[in-house]
Amino acid sequence: MFLTGRSSHQMDDKCRIRIPAKFKDALGPNPFITIGREHCLYIFPRDKAEQILSDKFDDVDGYSADPKIHIMREIFANGEFFEEDKQGRIIIPPHLLGYGRIKKNVISIGVRDRVELWAEEVWNEYDSAINLDDIFNSMGKEPKAD
Repeated sequence: MFLTGRSSHQMDDKCRIRIPAKFKDALGPNPFITIGREHCLYIFPRDKAEQILSDKFDDVDGYSADPKIHIMREIFANGEFFEEDKQGRIIIPPHLLGYGRIKKNVISIGVRDRVELWAEEVWNEYDSAINLDDIFNSMGKEPKAD
C-alpha cells in the first residue's frame, strides 16, 4: 500500500466528513484515527495501526520510567476505530477536532502508509513554511560530527 495525493473537502454541521475515494479502499474497514504530529490527525488501516503501534510500544511495560509511556497514552487515549455511515461519512470526535483545529475545510493527504487530515488553515501555514530546496539538499546527508 502506498498512499499519495491531496484532496480538499468540508466537514458538515454534524462533524462528518467523507474520506476521499482514492484513500477509502486502501484504508479498508474500521480504520484507526488518532492524533498526529503538528496538529494533524493520522488515519491508518486497522491492521497497519495494530502493527505500527505494537512495534513502537511492545517494549513499554507501564511500570517503568520509560518516556514512551506518555506518547503511548496520548495516541491510544485519543485513538478510535471508526465505521462509515450509510452515506460513506465518518464522524470526527470533538477531542480530535479540537486537537486538529478542524472547523470546516479539511485537507486529506496520503503519506505512504497513512492518511493525514489537516485543518485547511493549519495545512496552509505548515506548507508555506516548508523550504523544499533545504529539505532536498539535506536528504541523504549524514549529520556532521562535533
